[in-house]
Amino acid sequence: MKCVKACPTSALSMADNRVYIDSARCINCGRCVQACHNRGLLAQGSTLEDLKNYEYTVCLVPGALISHCSNIEEAQDLFHAIRLLGFDEVVDMTDVTARQLQEAQLMADSTNDVTYISSFCPVINRLIANRYKVLQEFILPVNYDSEIAARLIRKKHAGRNVGIFNLCECEAKLELAKFPYGNMEYEVDHALALVDVFPAIRKNMKQGKDPVSFNVRGLQVCNPARIVQKDTYLIADGFDKVCAVLDMAEFGLLNQFRLLFLYPCFNGCIGGHMLWGNSFLMTNNIDALSDGKRRDVSYIPFDDIYTEDFLRTDEDTRSFMERTIFFRNVNEQLEKLPGYDCSACGMQTCRIMAEEIVKGNKKIEDCRVLHALREKKNDNQRTD
Repeated sequence: MKCVKACPTSALSMADNRVYIDSARCINCGRCVQACHNRGLLAQGSTLEDLKNYEYTVCLVPGALISHCSNIEEAQDLFHAIRLLGFDEVVDMTDVTARQLQEAQLMADSTNDVTYISSFCPVINRLIANRYKVLQEFILPVNYDSEIAARLIRKKHAGRNVGIFNLCECEAKLELAKFPYGNMEYEVDHALALVDVFPAIRKNMKQGKDPVSFNVRGLQVCNPARIVQKDTYLIADGFDKVCAVLDMAEFGLLNQFRLLFLYPCFNGCIGGHMLWGNSFLMTNNIDALSDGKRRDVSYIPFDDIYTEDFLRTDEDTRSFMERTIFFRNVNEQLEKLPGYDCSACGMQTCRIMAEEIVKGNKKIEDCRVLHALREKKNDNQRTD
């Protein structure tokens, strides 16, 4: 039950000795994967076999991976090793990430009465949509860097059968692609988990170098210790700290800030669960990687930068009266349950159990604590 208990949105439940995930509640934070000591839960992406389905292939490399290189020569070696996996082109996204940051700062610095929330991480966006709906309108509608980069690549290679593959440093970014999870609205074709392709990358190291240059601000975005600091910006990393910030923001206790940079991963994107190495050492690498030629921020059309996807309205079509009745029925069932939140029924909490009872998916008799109490009462009566 460790994975069920670890879920911050009660998306996991257990029945018939299997774990089930409610996709409507899941925010793809990966906490269940980390909690599962039996490795029964895995986050997997596409495979390199999919390269053969395209005329021309491009690999997107995030700044979080680049930051794990200790110097520019090691980064050149890394990019060459990735290209040897079978890619025609390997593209770093630091200039795109820097453009994201630039837009976020422009919007935040142009207001005196709004607290914006950075939209760089899909976990943050889904967490807000799931638990902090009142804050949804304050999410900056800046698209993900992988989507912006993919759009630019499509324009560059218009008319060709181009396959775009994104190297992902965390579980959440695996879903920002058409495959393997069928999210056809994205421009990226395939998401690759870095832990899956790392052995092949490592095998190709020390076989050559590709010329590379990076945008220093794009590298800094991946690291909360190095991102731009201002009195009007609040920067928080780590899931528990992020939730504490959102709790306060929901009640208007952080209105003195204009921009909230929130990283669910400890040490930011460089601490992604699918990366290797020591994220504490990555801070110093940024300076070494930005020595010499630095890449400028690319010009990106307005329509490629912004999106309304983060601001989707609630998909719950029930009327206010219907929601009120449901809420009342849930409370009635909750009063009948013991309130121990023991998860013996397979649900994370008694409230989730009450909701499932009202939905018709569970019965009050499925509560093991109540069942045990009834059995004990019956045994006592038989003894008497």
